[in-house]
Amino acid sequence: MAISIPLMGTNDGENLPSVTRQFLLFGQGGSLFAVELICVREVLGASEQPISPVPNTLPFLLGLTNLRGEILAVGDFGRFIDAESADIQHPQSRILVLESSNFEQPSDMIRMGLAVAGVEGVLSLNPDHIVSAVEVSEELAPLLKGLYDCEGRLLMILDVEAITKSERW
Repeated sequence: MAISIPLMGTNDGENLPSVTRQFLLFGQGGSLFAVELICVREVLGASEQPISPVPNTLPFLLGLTNLRGEILAVGDFGRFIDAESADIQHPQSRILVLESSNFEQPSDMIRMGLAVAGVEGVLSLNPDHIVSAVEVSEELAPLLKGLYDCEGRLLMILDVEAITKSERW
């Protein structure tokens, strides 16, 4: 189910539409998050994707999965942000396969999976309307680009690069 709500503004009093970007919207622990669609390689059904646990790893790391010959680490986004865990056996749960440039080798891409409670759809948002995330937890703040008010719904805009660089991995 995809949702597309273009939000249009104006530039310096002209009647030209503002630049919008596509974001994937998902829920986790009663909160709404969004990640820029350009960073999402694909969305998988969590209950349909086999995950092999890895012993002696951090609690949020669910394990490894083989995605068409590529081995990916899969983390529980809820546990990663100290919120409600994603039930990967629930039919609505998804694994977001995210990619970000490697900060050590910019030509390489880092891919990982994040298990989330469910995906709501895709929205067009104006990045100029993203405001700083001042009233969020200390664990979550470094992972956010900011907050976005979408028709009364507060979206937390994730920074995929900050997630991949996080020392928690």
